[in-house]
Formats: sequence, structure tokens, C-alpha cells
Amino acid sequence: MKSIGKYLSLVLILVVLLSIPVNAQGHKVNVILDGAGVDMETILESDRIFVPVEALGEKLDFKVEYVDNQIYIIKNNANILLTINSNMAMVNDEELELDVKPLLIDNNIFVPLRFVAESMGKDVTWDGSNYNVLIGEFNQEANIEDTFIYFNEEYGYTLSFPNSWKDEAIIETKDGTLYVYDKKTAERFIEDGYESYGPVFEVRLSDYSLTAGLTCSDAYVLDYSDGKYIEALFGSDFQFYPETVDSYKKIYDEGLKVLGSFRKINADYEFVEDDKDNYEREIEVLYDILENYVPENIFKRDEIFTYRKPIPNSSFLYMRNMENEDEVSIKIESEFDEKANLIRYHLKNYHHELEESELTQDNALKLANEFVNRYVDKYIELNRIPDLYPSLYEEGKHETYGDKDCRYVVVVDLVHGFVEYYGLLDD
Repeated sequence: MKSIGKYLSLVLILVVLLSIPVNAQGHKVNVILDGAGVDMETILESDRIFVPVEALGEKLDFKVEYVDNQIYIIKNNANILLTINSNMAMVNDEELELDVKPLLIDNNIFVPLRFVAESMGKDVTWDGSNYNVLIGEFNQEANIEDTFIYFNEEYGYTLSFPNSWKDEAIIETKDGTLYVYDKKTAERFIEDGYESYGPVFEVRLSDYSLTAGLTCSDAYVLDYSDGKYIEALFGSDFQFYPETVDSYKKIYDEGLKVLGSFRKINADYEFVEDDKDNYEREIEVLYDILENYVPENIFKRDEIFTYRKPIPNSSFLYMRNMENEDEVSIKIESEFDEKANLIRYHLKNYHHELEESELTQDNALKLANEFVNRYVDKYIELNRIPDLYPSLYEEGKHETYGDKDCRYVVVVDLVHGFVEYYGLLDD
């Protein structure tokens, strides 16, 4: 059998080893800014890292002005004054004494990296084992919808993948490392007899960073903690066929967006097997609501698009019906607590045409009580209350119900005969 290429990590290791220069003290200090490698000159002096102030200004988006031997660093949240051959500094009119001075080398001014970056509100972490300095953290937005959760329990993180990847990608986890392949490309390589082929990208854990030396590639440190890096590395040799370039590029571009959904499971929120069980129970609740409380033939059971944890103690699922490629006609949103209890439900009809199925006041009250008794607490008793959301619900077409303790609220659509909203009232 034939074999093609190398796995991505092996290729990138060679690139890094061939591209690391050294400074006067024998070590190249690599700069990683917001998860990406940065090409920046560094000087390690007196156990402090110095960088050119102009280059740092470009990366941290601040202006630099000079008056005689003084350096003014200007940004909205911080104004810094440094002086050549002086260890005194000013930050927003507060005078500070530093343990080092700015350096003037070959007409270039080098400033202490940690001091300036932290004054700009950035966290700075030093990895002395690998001579890496990490400024800030990876924080891009996911900017992608219609997803399912990928759990990596061995390395303790989650990612949200597009639902389309269930058909378009091959997702494998080997010894904790995640590999994502373009399915069409992989099938072509297999048809042609190749035993191996490169992934579109991988997410790996290691005690050293390949991203640090890859300033011109799509490589990102997603997390650095306890001396370990979790980083995403995208293909450097782009293994695809001419006829599969579009599908490969789609996975590649979506993969870059997916990284924004990265969530490290830490001590504040231990990700355990119960979370998977919760997800299954939440899906069951939503299916049950579809069967019993939603007009028929609006939503498809297999189109529960998004599951995410915006905060540690809740999860969010939604379904939608698209009028066209860009416009939602009707949507269901549901939110659950950490024990998979329903805490909010909302059927939002933007302009979907629904059949009328009018309810009497008595039947609407019965429907509201049945809903909360089934999904919240069988002992809750609701009664009609004044409309809490007059700007949202049309008088005479909706009715609002709440319990005697003013904790729960349900809104029923009287015209179409369904529960439109359920939620917990603010304490």
C-alpha cells in the first residue's frame, strides 16, 4: 500500500526547529499574543524580556510618541511614560519604580514587555522551560451556528462543531489528540490506495508549543496551564484533490471559526459524565414538548441545532424553521440548569403561518398548569395574572399565568392554542 505525507505535527516540528534563531544570551524568546505566534525581536536582559516599543505598539494597538529621552505610550485605558536610562515610570499619573530601564540599541528603543503589556490590561505568562512568553489568551468569537458538542474528556475541553460535519467531516480522537479530516478528500485517498493522509487540522496537548515558532501559519494556543499547551494546528501541506478543494476549504474555514467555541473544563466547572446524561435528558424534554405542546409539522426532530454552555450552570438548545437561507420564520429556545431542569422555554413566531386553534380561558389555564406540572414541578398551581410583557404580547390574544409566590410565569397563545413562553421570574 502507498503512504503519502506526514502527520501535521511532524511537519510542523521540522519547521520550528529550522526557524528558531538565538539572541545574545543563547535563547530565542518566542512571543505568543492572544494565542497566535508573533514575529517580534526580543532581548533577555536581567531576567526581563525587552521588545521594540514600536513593534509592541502595532500588536497591542497603542501609539508611541517621543519627547527628548521620554517615551509616551498612549491608549484609551492606559497612558505610560518611560524615560531612557531611568527606572521611573508613570502610569495614568501614578509614579512607579521599575527594576529595569528601557534600552536604546542601534537607535531602537526596547521596553520591558511584562510591564507594558500588564499596564495595558493583558495577562502575561512566562514559560521558562521553552522560553515562551504568552500575552493575553485566545479569545476569538465562534461566529458559527447549528452545532453539536465535541467532548474531549482526556484533555478536559469542549468544542462546538457544525452539524454539517456529521456528513462532511471525519472526526477522530487518538490518544487524546483530535483530528478533523475532510470526508471527500479522505475517501479519495482511500480509493487510490493510500494508507495515510493529513488532517485538515488537529488539536493536541504537549509540554511545548509548536505555535510559538509558526508566525505565518494557522496555529493557535487555545490554553496554557500546568505547563501544558492545548493548541490547534492547521495543515501545512494541504493534502486534497483538485475536485475536493472546495470541501477541504470549507472544513478549514469552519475549523478556524470553531476554535472560538473552545472551552477548558477547569476546577470551577468539572466536566463529568453526568453532563452527557443531562444533554440526553434535555433532548428528551424538548422532544416531549414538540410532541405535546407545539403545532405539528413545524420542526424536525433531528434539527436541534445548538448545545452550548454560555455560563457554567446552564445549557441552551434551540430549533428553528428557515423561510429561506438567511431568514428564520419560527424558532424554539430552551434553557436548562445544571441538573437538566427546564428553566426557560420560548416559541418565537416571526412570520410563520400557523393554523388557528382558539382556546377558552379555562382551557388556557389548564394548558399552562399542565405544562409546568409536567416539566417543572407537579405541585405548582398557576392562576391568571396581569400581563408582565405588554409590549411583547397582544392583548386578547395571549394570557399570562403565574404562581402565588411569583416565581414562575407562563404565557399562552389563545389564538393558536399553545404555550408560547415559560420562565422563572427574577428574585
